[in-house]
Amino acid sequence: MTASRLLSLAEILPSGLAPVAAVEVHPDAALGAIAAEDVLMAEGWPRMAVAREPGYAVRSRMLIGATAYEPALLPKSIARLAAGDALPDGADAVLPAPAVVASPMGLEAFATICPGEGIRRQGQDWPAGRLLLREGSRIGPLEQALLLAMKVPATRVRRAAVSLDRALPDAVCHLLAGWAGALGLMITGPAQAQFRLEAGPPGEASLALRPGRFGALHRDAETIRLAIPPDLAEATGLWHAVALPVLASLSGARPVQSRGRLAGKLVSSIGFTELAFLRREGEAWLPLETGDCTLATLAQAQAVSLIPAGSEGQPAGAEISLLPLGGAFSTMNDRILAR
Repeated sequence: MTASRLLSLAEILPSGLAPVAAVEVHPDAALGAIAAEDVLMAEGWPRMAVAREPGYAVRSRMLIGATAYEPALLPKSIARLAAGDALPDGADAVLPAPAVVASPMGLEAFATICPGEGIRRQGQDWPAGRLLLREGSRIGPLEQALLLAMKVPATRVRRAAVSLDRALPDAVCHLLAGWAGALGLMITGPAQAQFRLEAGPPGEASLALRPGRFGALHRDAETIRLAIPPDLAEATGLWHAVALPVLASLSGARPVQSRGRLAGKLVSSIGFTELAFLRREGEAWLPLETGDCTLATLAQAQAVSLIPAGSEGQPAGAEISLLPLGGAFSTMNDRILAR
C-alpha cells in the first residue's frame, strides 16, 4: 500500500472530543487527576496567625530588656503552643521553650524577641486571591500536598478511564499500563472505559505513521478504541501519536511539551509522520532512531518528537518539540514555567 493511500493523523484523530464528567473528591483522592475548575484561595493561608515552632505565645514588648540576670516574669495564663496552633489575642511572637525557666515565682524569660518571630502571619504562606490550581492542570504530589495543607475540603477533578485488552502481549500491556498509570488515568475493565486499547490483528498498513502504521482508531457513541498490533515499536508509536492526544482531550489536560536543541542530524521520510527517539546528551538531544524503534533504542530513549509528514528532518543544532517518553500532563508549575 502506498503512502498516498494511508490515513494521516489529522484524518483519524477525533475533533471536538468532550472531556469526561467532573466529580468532586477530597484532596487525598485527587493525586494524578486533572483539575476541572480553578481553585482560588479567597482567604489566604493561614487564616489566622499561627505558631511556626513550639514555644510560648508572648507579647514581645513585655520582654524588652530581659536577660539571664534580669529575667522577665511571664503571666501565669501564658499559653504554650505546638507548631501550627493559633496565636491567642494579644500575642505577636512565639518564644522558644529553651529561653524560659521555672523559678519559685513562676515562668521567667531571659531573652528578648521581636514581633513576628516564631509565627506565620495571616496569609503569609499563601496570599488571598492567589490561584492554587488552574483548570486543566494535573494534580501532582506537590499540588495535593498544598490542597491538604490548606485544608481545601474538596475539589472537582476529571480522570479518564482506560482499559487494556488481555489479548495484548505482556510486554505491550505492561508498558502501556505503566504509562497510563503515570498519567494518573484510571485503568478499568472495558465496560467502564472511555478509551480502550485493544489487540489488533496484523494486517495491511492503514496509518501514515511510523512506527504505528498497523494501528487503527475506531469511535462509537460512547467509546474510542485503538487497535494495537502485537509489536512494541508499533505500540510505542501509537501511544505517543494517537493515544496521548485522545487521552488529553478526555481528561481536559494539556500534554507536557518542551523545546530542545539537536546534538546531531535528524533524518525523516516524506509522507509519514515519524517518531524520532532521542536521548539527552549534555545540553542537547541526540537522535537515536527515527521511524522505527528497536528494543535497544527504547531502553535509551528519554523523549520523542513527532516529525511532520512533510519534513525530511532537521540539521544538528536545530530546535525541535519534545515529548517525554510515555508522555505527561502539565501541572500548575509547568503552566507557570511555560509563560
